[in-house]
Amino acid sequence: MRTILTLFSMLVVLEATAQTSHLTLDDALSLGFERNPAIVATEYAEQAAHRERQAAIGLFMPKISVKGAYTHLNKDIKIDFNPMLSSLAPIVGEGLAMLGLDLSYTLQRRNTAFLGGDVVMPIFAGGKIWTANKAAKIEEERTRQQSRKVQGELVVEIIERYFGVELARQGVAIREEAVAVVAQHLHDIAILEREGMAVESERLYAEYRLAEAERDLHRTRLQLETARKALQTSLSTTEVVEPSTPMFLLPKIEPLEYFVAMAELHNPQLGEVNRLRELARMNLRLHRADYFPEIAAMGGMVFCNHQLSSLVPRMAVGIGLNFKIFDGLNREYKAAAARLQLRRVEALEQKAEQDIALLVEDLYNKVQSLLATVSAVERSERFAEEFLRAKRSAFGEGMATATDVVDAALNLSRAKLERAQTAYEFDTALARLLNVSGMGEAFLQYLHAPSAQSVF
Repeated sequence: MRTILTLFSMLVVLEATAQTSHLTLDDALSLGFERNPAIVATEYAEQAAHRERQAAIGLFMPKISVKGAYTHLNKDIKIDFNPMLSSLAPIVGEGLAMLGLDLSYTLQRRNTAFLGGDVVMPIFAGGKIWTANKAAKIEEERTRQQSRKVQGELVVEIIERYFGVELARQGVAIREEAVAVVAQHLHDIAILEREGMAVESERLYAEYRLAEAERDLHRTRLQLETARKALQTSLSTTEVVEPSTPMFLLPKIEPLEYFVAMAELHNPQLGEVNRLRELARMNLRLHRADYFPEIAAMGGMVFCNHQLSSLVPRMAVGIGLNFKIFDGLNREYKAAAARLQLRRVEALEQKAEQDIALLVEDLYNKVQSLLATVSAVERSERFAEEFLRAKRSAFGEGMATATDVVDAALNLSRAKLERAQTAYEFDTALARLLNVSGMGEAFLQYLHAPSAQSVF
């Protein structure tokens, strides 16, 4: 029985191990782009926009259709001259009647059917067809900008959640170390108290700080589980993802003007607004085209028929003209509305440019602020390490109390957590800055830069 339980435990451990994936940030981004539903939706949107553009190209082509009909009339259509004979002179009428002449002619039988086709080829439409194709092309480009926006947001989301898992995992390790140190010194205090070399207040203080550290450890473990589930959601996977790419810090980045210029050129939101302005222009041109005539060549032919009158032509060709003279000022008002819509989009584009520039500056200042605090945080961690070493040495010589060592150990854990938190905030702020600048994919270049300093 014990052997069966052992084998079952081994299978459970193997299954749990198989469900854990160690992924680099590069692999996590690739997996997210492959599986995330938001990316799949953008791909469908781009395909639909491409099909719409292909449909607009078809407006230049002739329209060919096949038509057929079956008709049943209550009687034949005839021309009958026999009643006219009675109005003639009686002698003439009687003579024609004796000859048995029938002066009636059937124009169309009561049952008839035909199958034919017609062709309509646009010649001139006032620019409507060209405008529709241009609008379809712009709409396709706007869809691409929307896809780039979604992709950039997903990059930021994966980076935040990926390093969120790494931050929580480091937090668990740091707090576990702190709990172990405090627990060890609580044990030492208990021994010293039994020997009369420590007072009860020191033991109570150590117990209080140990409970506090254990509470923080429990909260950090819960945060780690939540962060892992959030990362699994972004990657659309059921496997537990363990990050293998550490957080990093950089000594410096490019100046603000560089990111502002890149945002003006590559920001997907600005690109989308620009396409909306072009669509508004195309809409205005479309309404202006209503003032021009429409000219089309047309032709038709009957392929086969049943009892169709020989008087009906079997083929016809021609040119059609449609020129709207007056429609109750409908065109004028629609053109005016399209002109106002264009002005509205231009105003929104100007505001978007200002908002993006302000956002770039705000994120840039945040990154610079974090860079300025890196050296201070590192010095704080080195001081905490040295302070803990000094307190341990003093405690061994009887020059410091156990509570001093506990405080120094917890102070070191806070310094390590602050350094990890600074790295996390720097990485996520840099990711958002690059995304707003239209360079979200460049984050990996900063990550693998020679000057990048990994934070373990």
